[in-house]
Amino acid sequence: MAGIEDLKSRLVLRNGMAMSNQFSVTLPTTINSKKLKGLDARTANILCKSVTMPGKQIVTLDKQIGLFNTKVVSGFAVDDVTMTFFVLNDYGVKRYFDSWRSLMVSEKGGSKGTVAYKKEYVGDISIHQLRKPIFRTGFDVGPLSVDLDLLGRSIYSVKLIDAFPTTINSIELSNEADGLVEMSAQFSFTNWEVIQDNRGLGDINFSLSGGVI
Repeated sequence: MAGIEDLKSRLVLRNGMAMSNQFSVTLPTTINSKKLKGLDARTANILCKSVTMPGKQIVTLDKQIGLFNTKVVSGFAVDDVTMTFFVLNDYGVKRYFDSWRSLMVSEKGGSKGTVAYKKEYVGDISIHQLRKPIFRTGFDVGPLSVDLDLLGRSIYSVKLIDAFPTTINSIELSNEADGLVEMSAQFSFTNWEVIQDNRGLGDINFSLSGGVI
């Protein structure tokens, strides 16, 4: 059994534990040369409260080999990714997904509405797991905290290929005095791949209600 000193040495060697609140997302601002309204990529990253890092399910088939029944690989499947966003008073997040939805399905004309080809509404999305920065300085602007990070680059980044929102969830409103409006969207995609983080050595991160966004 590993001792505490062995664990501490591994933490130092591997730059500490990965933190779930150190992440960044990049959403498309144009789809098929058409600009999505309501939200730019920087604001989308700032307002993203949570995101799931995608996984892959290995699909298998049963195969009889002599007396033995074994499993063999037949392919893979990917699960949808969900993102949750804070909503500002301009409702830009909602307008962004309304704009994206309108590229997929035209609801004008009632039952005679049209559905677009897949190539007309898909885009790539990047998700970055960030390393806790070596140096950080910042300041507060009301409920928003602005932090300048040095050497807080990605330790693992993926790209969702041909992604599009399949579920744009409803927004819940309540009588809570300090309740923040949030909305979530579920994305489907063809595949995902590990990519290199091409950002600079320094980055600006934001936090709202105590968590880094």
